[in-house]
Amino acid sequence: MGRRQALHMRVSARREAGAAAVEFALLLPLFAMLVFGMISAGFTFHSWLNVTHGAQESARFAATLSIQAGGGSTDAWIATVAERAFDASNLGSSTTAQAGSVVCVAIYSPTNKFPSTITPARHGIFTADASGAVTAAYSNGICPGMAVANGDYVQVSASQPADFNYVLGAARIQVMGKSTSHYEAVALS
Repeated sequence: MGRRQALHMRVSARREAGAAAVEFALLLPLFAMLVFGMISAGFTFHSWLNVTHGAQESARFAATLSIQAGGGSTDAWIATVAERAFDASNLGSSTTAQAGSVVCVAIYSPTNKFPSTITPARHGIFTADASGAVTAAYSNGICPGMAVANGDYVQVSASQPADFNYVLGAARIQVMGKSTSHYEAVALS
């Protein structure tokens, strides 16, 4: 191999190394966005799993909790189930919770309870403000945004804000889990 050919090979190798560095610099931001987006999506998915699990566990708890065991009145029963929903969803408690979290608990037409203490269709919405203090609002009817089912049933929905971050910005979304169960509890004697 001559000197001229060896020099040509070294110059060619430097050009290829420079081209690889330029390609890497162009693709690095895209790769970083993909990686950080996947990590952020994983955290958001974890938040959704927490509230979905909490809603399902709380609905099953509510389905087997008699009104008398839950406090003796519809509103006390709703508050007991809401406390369980906050805890099961990893949101905090029904007095201090993660800011922006919301829990709704509803009971619809329980036919096997004492009529003097039961409201046929009642729900409570528990909302945590920016400081985490929870306020409760009770109303007749079912949880907003949930479908009416046939027969006696309970509904639980839990939601929390989740930050979806990526390299070029961020978005705050509300992840929600919902569950409806057949109301099976019997009155205590």
